[in-house]
Amino acid sequence: MTNRERRRLTGRDIEVLTALDRTVLSAGQLLKLSATFVRPFHSERMARERLAALVNAGWLQSGRYATIGAGAGQNYYQLSRVGYRILYGERAEAPTKRFFAPISLPRQHHTRCLADFIVHTIVAAHVAGAAFTDFYRENTLKLTVGEECLYPDCAFQLILPDGRAFNYLIEIDNHTEQIRSMKDADSWERKARLYDDLQSSAPNRFRVLVVTTRSGSRLKTILTLAAARSSNPQRSVLIGTPLAMYLTELTPLSAPIFLDHHLRSISLLAGPESWKSSIRHNRGAASEAATPQ
Repeated sequence: MTNRERRRLTGRDIEVLTALDRTVLSAGQLLKLSATFVRPFHSERMARERLAALVNAGWLQSGRYATIGAGAGQNYYQLSRVGYRILYGERAEAPTKRFFAPISLPRQHHTRCLADFIVHTIVAAHVAGAAFTDFYRENTLKLTVGEECLYPDCAFQLILPDGRAFNYLIEIDNHTEQIRSMKDADSWERKARLYDDLQSSAPNRFRVLVVTTRSGSRLKTILTLAAARSSNPQRSVLIGTPLAMYLTELTPLSAPIFLDHHLRSISLLAGPESWKSSIRHNRGAASEAATPQ
């Protein structure tokens, strides 16, 4: 009997597969995230061994980060087709064409930074007693604004113990997008305009979190541009923080580590009481499920 035939699905296996349905993870990221599991891992070695066992069972597949800096040389793990169908059924199709593909070298830094942000946010929400829900992973949420569209890096909702709900769209900035260009689909000038237009037409409030991974001065440039493009100077659609600052903050949901479009320090949960409903209630008017990429 092979290892694949002997492997039995456990509750913690489901938690691991569910985590990897949200984002690619390294063993260290999974260890941190497991603080939210019923049975957390107690060391990175234990997390790595479980991941290796799931790869051997055919439920996961792994690759290796080749990027320079923190995380370089580490293995990353993602769902296999078998693992995806364990979660969603034998006939389930992947949400994007490259869902199971290895991470290309130009995308590795972005992928690892996005995973760091997602893991830290989920753990912080767990500690605060908030529900992390209504999640869309990268390239699976299409936001339509007139004849144009946006694909945020991810989207989620936080529901606090008192019932308040906050909606977020995430944009990881690796200093690769142009700041000013109305033609470039990834330029910040275009994104700021479309997100402002989307908020103006949407009945439900949201915020776009700009998370910069390299230059602190770049964040202020992006937010200043957002202020110039805003149709309502009193409304903060884009707010931002450096990823390094976010990851070192123990209470990132409540600490004033974000800047609004006027470069004032605010917390992630700062906002009007009208933030009461989910993005999904507005999907018929302003968004739709993403076409597989």
